[in-house]
Amino acid sequence: MKVLRREKSWLHTHFLTDCEYLPPAAERRLRREMDRVLRENRIVFGVHLAAFPEERGLRVVLECQPLPEALERIETALRQIVKDVPSRPRQTDVRIEPVRRA
Repeated sequence: MKVLRREKSWLHTHFLTDCEYLPPAAERRLRREMDRVLRENRIVFGVHLAAFPEERGLRVVLECQPLPEALERIETALRQIVKDVPSRPRQTDVRIEPVRRA
């Protein structure tokens, strides 16, 4: 997964990624690691994930607009955290087979 761009809204900072689906375990890891990074930068606000139907990708939304130096550190850490997360979920093949009787 990659961070494509950063956008600022009135209160929040959005990091748009190329991720189509984030498994629950990866989401928990992302939140845990980002909470640590935010604490290190003395930010008391958290993050949440957002998706909009009109755009591809998942947004990691920082619930504040930190100072420029802290924002650069946060974005760098976010890029490191998500670099090993796949952008697309693995393709699965579901087959329903009839019950075999002996």
